[in-house]
Amino acid sequence: MAEKTILTVDLYDNVLTEKAGDYSGKVSITGTVRNADIARRIIKERTEYRFETILNILELADQKKIEAIAEGKSLIDGVGQFLLNIIGSFEEAAVFNADKNKFGITFTPGKALLDALKLLVPNFRIAKTGPVINNITDSTTQSVSQTLTPNAPAIISGSGLLLKGDDSSVGVYFTPDGDNQTPVKASLIVSNTTSQIIIQIPALADGQYLLSITTQAGAGYSVVKEPRTYQLPILLTVGSDPGDDDRPVIE
Repeated sequence: MAEKTILTVDLYDNVLTEKAGDYSGKVSITGTVRNADIARRIIKERTEYRFETILNILELADQKKIEAIAEGKSLIDGVGQFLLNIIGSFEEAAVFNADKNKFGITFTPGKALLDALKLLVPNFRIAKTGPVINNITDSTTQSVSQTLTPNAPAIISGSGLLLKGDDSSVGVYFTPDGDNQTPVKASLIVSNTTSQIIIQIPALADGQYLLSITTQAGAGYSVVKEPRTYQLPILLTVGSDPGDDDRPVIE
């Protein structure tokens, strides 16, 4: 019988309802896995292939899958099915308008993934009062939790976002993807409430970043002793490396 996996689910006050004791859950993300990590997992299975060979095959497979999807093919792999879609409305004399229309991706999980989800067991815990990021909207492109425009405004939505406290760590940060990277702190906060922060995005170099917020704000506008941090577990892209503003969106 397949072994079950226990995952922690943090319970936060549901901001969509005023009902006392009503919570929404967020799965506690346990890390990030990339092709190199997949290759190492395969190596542990005592395969005869070298790490470099496996990694090269995985990266080639990614490239060919992207090419196939961009050609309008229905891609089915061991994870699920990927299909192109197009977002926005059109008139009879259809003209593609990049401000209103965009290509995206519809993803349908495959049987193996659905079977794996059946083996997950939630371990619920009440989350400490602290910041929770739901999304970030780039005001220039209206991109939601996808791309960032350096030196331009952005809106961060969530709960417990009030930036309070004297600790030097309090603030909004963009950390480059990778190990031992130095976070870049947003120097300009345009406005700030418990549910929203409007910032000027720092002058970030091309690449991918993780957004995080650190605050000492507690319940009822109180200030707690230890700073609390929440990191949005979605990679945000600046520039054309590794993606651009027109990269597909998984829905």
